[in-house]
Amino acid sequence: MAQNNTLTIGEFCKECLSKWKWFCYSVVIIMLLAIIYLVITPPKYTKKAQVLVKEGSGMGAMMSQLGGLAELGGLVGLNLGSANVYNELYVMQSPWLLLNVVHQLHLDMSYTIKGIRNKDLYAETQPIIVDFKDITEEDDVRMKVDLNKNGNVRIYKFKKNDDKYDDDLTGKVGQTFKTSIGQVEIKATPYLSNMKDDEVTITIKRTEPMAMVDHLKKEKLTVAVSNREASIIDIQYKDVSRRRATDVINAIIAEYRKEDKKDKEAEAQVSERYVIERLASLENELKAIGQRVADYKGKTMMPDIEVMAKVYAESAKDISEALLELNNNLYAVEAIRDYLKDESKKSELLPALLISEKDGGLGEQIGNYNKLQLQRQKIVASSSKESPLVKDIDQQLASMHAAVLASAENAITQLKLQLKSVTAKESEGKQLIASAPKKYIEGLTDEEDLKVLSLVRVFLLQKREEAQMTKALRTDIRVLTPPLGVKEQSSPNKKIIILCAFLLGLFIPACSIVFRAHFKRE
Repeated sequence: MAQNNTLTIGEFCKECLSKWKWFCYSVVIIMLLAIIYLVITPPKYTKKAQVLVKEGSGMGAMMSQLGGLAELGGLVGLNLGSANVYNELYVMQSPWLLLNVVHQLHLDMSYTIKGIRNKDLYAETQPIIVDFKDITEEDDVRMKVDLNKNGNVRIYKFKKNDDKYDDDLTGKVGQTFKTSIGQVEIKATPYLSNMKDDEVTITIKRTEPMAMVDHLKKEKLTVAVSNREASIIDIQYKDVSRRRATDVINAIIAEYRKEDKKDKEAEAQVSERYVIERLASLENELKAIGQRVADYKGKTMMPDIEVMAKVYAESAKDISEALLELNNNLYAVEAIRDYLKDESKKSELLPALLISEKDGGLGEQIGNYNKLQLQRQKIVASSSKESPLVKDIDQQLASMHAAVLASAENAITQLKLQLKSVTAKESEGKQLIASAPKKYIEGLTDEEDLKVLSLVRVFLLQKREEAQMTKALRTDIRVLTPPLGVKEQSSPNKKIIILCAFLLGLFIPACSIVFRAHFKRE
C-alpha cells in the first residue's frame, strides 16, 4: 500500500505534461498579478550617506585605544571603542531629533494624486502648500483639492481624526478658507505654472508628527554602525521621492550638528558664566589680600624680602664707602691739627695733599697758608728774619695758623658727627635685616594666598578662552559620503518579483497534481 500511495518522478512528470494548460494558466495569471502590482506600486529609491564620528582627544579616544588593545589581546567581547559611536547612533535616530526633521521638511504633510499608481508630490512636483492653522499636534487631517493652472481651487471631503465634514469651498490660491476644521491657507509654490495637467485632484493628508517619526524609524530610515571596529555610521533612507530622501538625510545630519552645537554652547555658557562669576569674586579676594600685604609691608617697613636684601646690599655698600671716606677725612684733618699744634713745625708748609678737594674751606685755607709760607721763605732767603717785611708776614701767618687750626677742629667735630650718623644707619640696617625673617614669616600666609589666587586667576582666564573657543568649534562628525544612490528603484525589485511570480505559477499547479494523486491513491 505504501508503494501504491507514492507518486514516482516519472508519473509526476507525465501528470504535469498532461496538465500543461494548468501550468500555463497559473503562470500567466500570477505573472499578470505581479505586473499589476508593479504598475500600481510607486517605486521607492534608496539614498545612503556615511559619517565619521570623531573620537577627539578625551575619554572617547582613550576608550578607542583600549578597545584596540582588547582586540589585540583577544578580548573580543570588550567593545570599548564603540561606546561613543553607538551613543551618537542613538542620538541620530532619537525621536526629538527626527521630530525636528519632520517639522523642518513638513514630512507630516503628504500631497498625493490618486490614480492607477499614486503619485506623491514633493519639491518641484508640488504646486501648492497647505497650512492647517487651527489644528493640534495630535490631529490627523485629510481633505481633497481640485486645482487648475489658473490657481482656482475647490476644497472638499474634510476629515479630522474620525470626524467627517461636508464643507465644499471654492476660491483662489493664496486665500485662507474658513472651514469646519478651522482656517486653511493654500499657498502657491514656484512650480504651480509647471503643472503638466490643466487640472488635478490632490489628496492632502496631515499625520500626527510623532506617528510620522515612528513610521520613519520603522519603514524608511536605517541608521547603523558600518563595522564594530570603525567609528563610521551608515544612514540609509528609502522614499518614493529621490529628492526627499536626500533632503531627509541632509536634514538629519544638519539637525544632529545643530543639537550638538547647542549642547556644546550650553555647556560652554555654563562654564563661562561660572568662570566670569568666579573671576569677579577672585578679583575682590585678590584686592583684599593685596591690600593686606601692602598694609603689612608698609607697617613693618617690609617690602619684598628679595628686593629688600638687594636694596640693603646696595645701601650697605654706600654706607661702607661713606664710613671709609669719613674715617680717612677724619684721620687727615686730625693729622693737620696735630701738625699745626707742633711748635717745631711752625715755620714749615702744611701737608695739603692729606686734605680732599671736597673739603673746600679747610683745603683753601691750607693752600693760602702754604703760599704765604713759601713767600716768607723766599724773602728770608734773600734778606733776614729781622726784615720788617718778614715780621709782617709772620704776623699774617700766625693769624692764618690760628684760623686753620680752628677750621681743623670744626672739621673734626663735623666729621665725628657724620660718622656717628652713618654708623647709626648701618646699625639700623643690620637690625632690619635681622628682623626680616620673622616679619617675612608673619606675612607669608597672605603672600602665599596671593600667589595661589593669582595662579587660579590665570587658570580661569584660560578656561574662559576655551569656553569661548568651544562655541566656534565644529561638531564631532564628518560627512564621508553625502547622500548618494543609483537611479534605479530599490523597491519593489522587478526582477525578483517576476521570478517569484513565475516560480509560484509553476508551484501551485504542481502542488495540485501531487495532492490529487495522493487522494486518488487513497
